[in-house]
Amino acid sequence: MKLWVTLMFSAMVLLGAETHYAVEDLDVREDGTLIEVKTQKLANGIGQFFYESGKIKSETPFKEGLRDGLGKMYYESGKLQSETPFKNDKIEGLKKEYYESGVLRTEVTFVNDQAEGVGKFYYPTGKLQGETPFKKNQPDGITKLFNPAGKLIRTIEFKEGNIVKGYDYNDQGTKLELSRDELLEATKEVSNPEEATK
Repeated sequence: MKLWVTLMFSAMVLLGAETHYAVEDLDVREDGTLIEVKTQKLANGIGQFFYESGKIKSETPFKEGLRDGLGKMYYESGKLQSETPFKNDKIEGLKKEYYESGVLRTEVTFVNDQAEGVGKFYYPTGKLQGETPFKKNQPDGITKLFNPAGKLIRTIEFKEGNIVKGYDYNDQGTKLELSRDELLEATKEVSNPEEATK
């Protein structure tokens, strides 16, 4: 599959012209900045990648060769798949992922490329499926999981990314402690904020 990159430069750079580049026309320096191969200048504009069908797959703004601004990914249908805010090539702000229906799937705040605060995960209906507190990119605090009706069904306590304990709640609200194996299985989706928002 051949991907194409489009850099749309500002009026100051190319007098408002829109330039299309093949991936091989761009290069990444050792420091991670994106440059144009022919001119060796830092990329300023919006890099766009396309599906084989020609439909847009993603667009990411660049400033002085670094990701800077709101990056967006799209399903092949053209619907928005995710929004990732960048500042100086790091994720900075509220990262969101959507189901193809347009319903919010996940939202996690990032500070200096690390998940911070409460990440929320939703069912395709839009109802809250769970929430996990993050600190320095690690789960830290009590994760809560809900059934589609909104009833609390599980809690898992983390300390600096490590599992402390967890409980299931039955229909009567009785708390049942989870075994170590059950905890490990239940925490796969909440232990990595990057995976949770892809």
